[in-house]
Amino acid sequence: MRGLVAALVVLLICPLVWAAEAPRIFTADGANLAAAKQKALAGHDKSREVVDDIRKDADKALDAKPSSVVDKDFIPPSGDKHDYMSLSPYWWPDKSKPDGKPYIRKDGEFNPEREKYDLPRMEAMADAVGALSMAYYFTGEEKYAAKAAELIRVWFFDPKTRMNPNMKYAQFRPGYDDLRPAGIIESNRLRAVVDADGLLKGSKSWTAEDSTKLKAWFREMLDYIQTSEQGKNEEAAPNNHGTWHSVQSATYALFLGDEDRAKKIILRGRERIATQIEPDGSQPQELERTNAFDYSRFNILAHEDLAMLGERVGLDLWNYQTADGRSMRKAIDWLLPYATGEKKWEHQQIRGKKMKEAATVLRRAANAYNEPKYEQAIKKIEGGTTAMTDMLFPPTTK
Repeated sequence: MRGLVAALVVLLICPLVWAAEAPRIFTADGANLAAAKQKALAGHDKSREVVDDIRKDADKALDAKPSSVVDKDFIPPSGDKHDYMSLSPYWWPDKSKPDGKPYIRKDGEFNPEREKYDLPRMEAMADAVGALSMAYYFTGEEKYAAKAAELIRVWFFDPKTRMNPNMKYAQFRPGYDDLRPAGIIESNRLRAVVDADGLLKGSKSWTAEDSTKLKAWFREMLDYIQTSEQGKNEEAAPNNHGTWHSVQSATYALFLGDEDRAKKIILRGRERIATQIEPDGSQPQELERTNAFDYSRFNILAHEDLAMLGERVGLDLWNYQTADGRSMRKAIDWLLPYATGEKKWEHQQIRGKKMKEAATVLRRAANAYNEPKYEQAIKKIEGGTTAMTDMLFPPTTK
C-alpha cells in the first residue's frame, strides 16, 4: 500500500512526467495493463480494487515453497524425475481387471489420481509466478519480483530441480505404452511465465541473465513441441488441441523474437477455421464432447488468442472467412444465443457451463469487431466478466 501511495503522490505533484510503460506480454495487450496502472495510481476505484486483488494473491504466493518436477513420488519411464509426468484426465481404472489396467476413458470425468503427478505443481507455480510478477508490475515492490524469480529458477534453471523441456510423459495412460499428443496442451500453462519476463523488467531480482536463460529453455521447448513426433501429432489434431498447439507455439516464437516462425504458425489458424468450423458456425469436433458448450467456447478462445497474436505480425484472423462462409465470428455468433439463454443447449454438458469464461470470449469479440451486441449479451450472463477480464480486455463498445 505504501508503494502505491508514494507513486500516487509523485503523480499528483508532477502528472505529466510519469507514464506507465507497457510490458512485453503475450496473453493480452501490455498497453491495457499500462493504462490500468495509471488509473490505479490516479485513484481510480475499480483499478485499485483489481490491484488489491492481485496483491492478495501475490501475498499468498510469497509463502509458497518452490515446487519442482522432482518432487513427485513416481519415476517416469525414462528413469529421470526431471521429465514432466501427468495422468490423462479422463482415464480411470478398469474395475473388471485386477490391477485396473489398461485404464478406460470416461470423457469429462476427472480422475483425482491426477493430483499425484506434476500438473498441480506446474499449475501452482505458473499461477504464483503470474500473480507475483503482476503485483511487481503494479506496485514496484521488490519482494514480489524476488519470489517470482525464485520460483522460476527452481522450476526452469537449477540443475537439481529443473524440468526437462519436453512433454513426453504428459497425460500418460496406465496400461498403454505410448506418448500422447494430447499431453502437449498442458504446457500451455507456461505462457504465464513467458509474460512474467516482461512484467519483471526493471527489477533487480530479475536479471538479463535470467531472461536469457528463460528464453533458452523455451527455445528447447518450442523445438520439442514442433519437431517431436508427439508435438507434430498434436499440431495435426483436428480439434481444440491443434488450435492451442498453435497458440502456445506462436507465443514462444514471438517471445524468442522469431516473427517469421510465428507468422508461419499463425497462418495455420486459417486452415483450422476452415476445418473446425462449419458454415453455420458450429464446431463438430467440440460438440462430440460430454461438455460440448465449454469445449466450443474453449476452442473459440484459442482462435481469439491466435488472432490477437496475429495482429503482432500483420495477420488478420478475426475477419478471415472461407468461400463457404466459415469464420471465427460465425462460431461466436452460433454460440451466442446459447450463452445468453435465448436458446436451450441441446448437446451434452455434464458439468455446469463456465459462463464467466464465455463472457470473456464475448468481450474480446465485442472489441475486435466493434460490435455492441456482444457487449449487450454479456449483461445477460450472470456475473458478467471478471474484474481481471475488464482490466486485460477493457470494453470499447457499449
